Amino acid sequence: GDEDLYHYYKEEILFLGISSFESFPLRSPNPYSAKYESSYYLNMFPGFLHMMHQPSEHFPPNVKTLLMSQSDFNLEEPYFFGRQQQAQKEEILYDFVYSGGDQDVETDCVGWASYNKNFSFVREALEVMCSDEFNVTGVLVANKNKANTKACTIPSSCDGKIVQTTFLDQRQFFTYLSQARWAFLPQICDASPRVSTQALSMNKPLLMNRNIMGGWKYLLPGVTGEEFNDIHDFRAQLRKILDNTRGKNNPYEPIEFVRENYGNPVAGVRLLEYVKSHWGHRVDLPDGTKFLVPTGA
Repeated sequence: GDEDLYHYYKEEILFLGISSFESFPLRSPNPYSAKYESSYYLNMFPGFLHMMHQPSEHFPPNVKTLLMSQSDFNLEEPYFFGRQQQAQKEEILYDFVYSGGDQDVETDCVGWASYNKNFSFVREALEVMCSDEFNVTGVLVANKNKANTKACTIPSSCDGKIVQTTFLDQRQFFTYLSQARWAFLPQICDASPRVSTQALSMNKPLLMNRNIMGGWKYLLPGVTGEEFNDIHDFRAQLRKILDNTRGKNNPYEPIEFVRENYGNPVAGVRLLEYVKSHWGHRVDLPDGTKFLVPTGA
């Protein structure tokens, strides 16, 4: 199998680990996910691109770690899409967009995908958002089945305020994002939330769960958005981002932050330097290589 091939080639080819699925290489808290032995994966590769706050608490000292995710890369498309929409003076129709992945609609959004995107919390948050106090408008993406006949149940107070969509292609999703003031990321069990950097690249701030496994590094309060811990401080943080984005003087600088710190020209150089500094003797890169980009899902 794949594992046998890995062991066969691991001296000839440099393999690196990357966290891009749930809490991998740590065990997933998702009750719908398989339980694997994390200590095996933590020590499997000579290097690991991770999303942890304290990698040294988990990885053995021989593994060279780098704080890096797939969501650090490939940001040109949302950036140029956002620029184009801005030039066309795209009308703002919603306060927020929430990307639900591909929700478990048939079981009323209880299941693997809904757990990963923390949909049980979203329902709780919608009670607050749709109240007369806030009157939030928003889009719940991938909240209906593909046949467009059934949607996840949400509070009745959200009628006329919240749009629920089927699973969207990238361009349709970007269109909704361009029509919103900010992106809502309430999830915890997410290693590399692309929506975060895509939104920042379109100059949209984030309202993010501070307990998110990956993507926390994109949130600088007051600069790229606001963060909340749970439902207890959610109301105050929601008020903050609404007041800041509904008025004329929006203080956030998401696009400046993301262009300075992420995207292929920045993250790709960082990855190249990391590989060269630790395994320059092992890796033969083509002349003129300026940066490296991880490919895959």
